[in-house]
Amino acid sequence: MKMNKLVVIAALALAGCGVEGTYALDKAETKKASEADIAKLPAAEQEFAKLGIAMMDQMDATLDLKSGGAASMKVTMSGKSQETTGTWKKEGDDVTVTADGKDTKCTKSGKKLTCTEKHASGNTTMVFSKS
Repeated sequence: MKMNKLVVIAALALAGCGVEGTYALDKAETKKASEADIAKLPAAEQEFAKLGIAMMDQMDATLDLKSGGAASMKVTMSGKSQETTGTWKKEGDDVTVTADGKDTKCTKSGKKLTCTEKHASGNTTMVFSKS
């Protein structure tokens, strides 16, 4: 009887560690990550990139990772919304979200998912918190 309870508790603990669920943009953490990304850019490009940080207060975003591997992201800015769909897969603590033929690498830490999209001109990082 004791062994069955331990198995159930372990299964519930593992289920809670899954990445499936809805994540909301963590603006404060995303701003910090963006500032670090911008600091790596050439000085001539930094001022323009900082406009993105200033606009972040007007943006809301949710990332939904569904069981079975479907993903969707909804971004709302200035009253206009855009939704993108794709897929996701988990490998260890890493999650790869694929949409529009592009992969975005994410790392899960607790309830946070830090996603970095690599570009020729630099990285774009967004931090999401599981709701």
